Amino acid sequence: MEKIIRVSLVLMILLSLFLTWKIWNNSGNKQVAKRQTSNTEQSSSAKHPTDIFLPVKLVYQDQDGKHLYTNKEREIQELSRLLVKDVIGKKTELLDGKKIELVDRKNSFDLSMSDDLSLLYFLKMNEMPIPNELDNKLTFRRIAVSLEDKEVAFLDEDNHVIYELPLSDDSSQYEKILKNEKNNYIEVNHDDSILPVYYEFSKPINLPKYSYILATQSYSLFSQAFFLETDELVSNNDDPTDRDVNLASPAGNTFNVKYDTGEISYNGLLGKEVDSAYGTETFVEDSFFFVKNIGNSFGTLRYFEGTEEAVTYRNYVEGYPVFSDDTKGRLEFTKKDKGLHIETNQETIQVPIPSKEEVTLSTTKEAVMLLNNYGIAQKDIQGLQIGYTWLSNQETKQVVDLTPEWYVKTNDVWESIEQVIERVTKGGE
Repeated sequence: MEKIIRVSLVLMILLSLFLTWKIWNNSGNKQVAKRQTSNTEQSSSAKHPTDIFLPVKLVYQDQDGKHLYTNKEREIQELSRLLVKDVIGKKTELLDGKKIELVDRKNSFDLSMSDDLSLLYFLKMNEMPIPNELDNKLTFRRIAVSLEDKEVAFLDEDNHVIYELPLSDDSSQYEKILKNEKNNYIEVNHDDSILPVYYEFSKPINLPKYSYILATQSYSLFSQAFFLETDELVSNNDDPTDRDVNLASPAGNTFNVKYDTGEISYNGLLGKEVDSAYGTETFVEDSFFFVKNIGNSFGTLRYFEGTEEAVTYRNYVEGYPVFSDDTKGRLEFTKKDKGLHIETNQETIQVPIPSKEEVTLSTTKEAVMLLNNYGIAQKDIQGLQIGYTWLSNQETKQVVDLTPEWYVKTNDVWESIEQVIERVTKGGE
């Protein structure tokens, strides 16, 4: 069996190398490819917002009061899609003042987004009842569902209920998903501290390492997604020895691909030509306009975090976000005035390779204590979660190794705790 796996791996790597050569051989001559995909074909393969703006964490409070955690994508998707179709009736008012605290209840579950998201955008994309005069700037972080009270509550980052909807009386389908023995729950604790985590791991966690076959996407995939009219693109580089791709449109929008790293950058205007399907006038909806036609090339892509000035989407592996250098495995959008800047990478992870290696990660409190020991105050921690680090394989460049680590957000930047320790040790702040 192992011999078959090794042979298959070699064949996949050879195929990946050939495709990478073809892509860069075609892009090196600077001929701008015309749009070959019809609008109908693009629409049929395009992502829907509900494929990307999904919760990434599930906590089930069972009848014994235990908090059971999982981030398995299948269970979360099943619960999410069941939930949005199962609300009944319509409440047209937001809860006054966002001051109602939700107490954890038995036989209930929480679905958590990676970051705050416009409630209006979420309700519209899922065709759920919308309250009167809902401000597009009002955001939620968690969805709390009580199977006893038949109630769905949307909570903000301070865990205050901002909107509620009634649920149907039949909870059997939820319980079937929640009580599945294959969920492999991890028991967690609810913490009322100032940490930006609602639940914490009270025991060390064993997580597997992963390896993936690397695929290099054609630059035309991205240029067709970012530019409205690719027929009018021209090369913006007169140096025939330069292997980078530099394109420009008559309107002055620019597109660059670095040959050495695969990094892609786009600069353009964010105008009325952006199709706002739901009319929420939010930057997160504007950014999805550029994501929908390339999302399938990224494997599991999820909304990671966003504001009205910046939005990030990341690869997720087994429910955990992927962190990397050179914008690999993610799409970053920033807005300034009417300008739009996009960063991403041609390299994407595609085919998983079996691995038996595991890594043991510390508890949440131990991770926080380690940060405290290196001068990171608890009040300065903006985010804390486990993620997978993208590392180039030392034996072949066509394989990516993914290793789990604790990640922390300080000063609006995500770093692994190892990176923080290294930076502080060298005298950085």
